[in-house]
Amino acid sequence: RNHRGGPEQNNTKAPGRCGSLAMAAPDAHRDKRAKAGPVLYPMDEPLLRKCDALMKNLAKKSQAVHFLRPVDWKKMGLVDYPKLIKHPMDIGTVSERLGKNHYARLEDFANETRLIWKNAFIFNAPDSLYFKAAKSLSDAFEKAMEKMEAEAEAVSALQVDTMERCNILLADIQANPLAEWFLDPVDHVALGLTDYTQVITQPMDLSTIGRKLQRAQYLSPEDFAHDTRLVFQNAITYNSAQSMFGVVAGILASSFDRRYTLITQAAAIDPGRPMPDRPGWPTFAQKKKLYDLCTKLSLADLNQMVQMVQKGCQAAVQQCGHKEVEVDVDELDMDTFNKVLGFVGGKTSSKVKADQ
Repeated sequence: RNHRGGPEQNNTKAPGRCGSLAMAAPDAHRDKRAKAGPVLYPMDEPLLRKCDALMKNLAKKSQAVHFLRPVDWKKMGLVDYPKLIKHPMDIGTVSERLGKNHYARLEDFANETRLIWKNAFIFNAPDSLYFKAAKSLSDAFEKAMEKMEAEAEAVSALQVDTMERCNILLADIQANPLAEWFLDPVDHVALGLTDYTQVITQPMDLSTIGRKLQRAQYLSPEDFAHDTRLVFQNAITYNSAQSMFGVVAGILASSFDRRYTLITQAAAIDPGRPMPDRPGWPTFAQKKKLYDLCTKLSLADLNQMVQMVQKGCQAAVQQCGHKEVEVDVDELDMDTFNKVLGFVGGKTSSKVKADQ
């Protein structure tokens, strides 16, 4: 099948990036985000019982008859099944693994269950009985997950920074089997999607979001959420909500919004505060102003700005691969900062006048 679902990275559109330059946002939080984090929603005994009850309830639904046991593709003559479905899964197998304490986290259990629906989406057309049955069960499953996540959050919310929770959420979305088509930029040339760049004006994908999180390029959780929603909206826009990619994108979008709402509403989470301003160094407000202005520069002006920083404050420039450098505004000394701000301000002011 042709992949017409995911977004593509576009360096000239993404905030904070243009061509070969990656601007590192001012450090709005107390420390850099760590890759490893605490365990969210561990599978304790009460949660295990709830998951077991959920699977039993799903198994009782009429649509579940197709998914209770492994697909006997040989008996059914489905010779293409093992070629298309690399990770078979069924309700009975998930229930059995629950009984053996196989899952360390609620999300581990959820992702193996989602494999059942994913496999049905891949192998069957959207208007088929099996596709519709899988979608109905997926909706019921995600609704139950919403309740369990809210209850788990109320019992043991993580005492971590909001942006760390965003890191955890992104990792969970990437691990979701339904996210397979949205992990990397769409290679629209290789896929022959000749109209992709005309339809999708601001491509985005989960790996690009991960790099921006790692480099602290999001100034707020809302910026992170905007990019993540864009991934799924692009798929729906390009393929339609009724297509396989559109259906999957809709499920992921709802799952993301559910988890993101818990992050923003969790009263126990410390949202983080800007670092105290250092005497003799640019303030956070000044750094944010520079960062925002840099997102409006052309590629040529960005390259010229990088050269200025390299001459005045080499410590603020880091090489990221062969063709990309990163300017960390937190490392700019006051003299270099003022020169760069004056240059950037002049360029953006000229651009505004030219556009009027």
